[in-house]
Amino acid sequence: MVAELLLEAASLMFIGMVAVFAFLLLLVVVVQLISAVMQRYFPVKPADKPSMADNSSNSVSPAVIAAISTAIHQYRQQQ
Repeated sequence: MVAELLLEAASLMFIGMVAVFAFLLLLVVVVQLISAVMQRYFPVKPADKPSMADNSSNSVSPAVIAAISTAIHQYRQQQ
């Protein structure tokens, strides 16, 4: 009797594991298919890279550099 129950439990576990594996495999295939379709019909355009002229406008002002340097110097003196 116990052997029959263990055999039935093992078979149910095997069926459940196969069902989960089949579902996950199907999910991976569907996601890859959707990805391929989206890349084919809606390709991603590369972003424009900023030029070197834009970099100079984003530079840090000397006053900010001086304030940061002073704060670091005071912090190191306290320790």
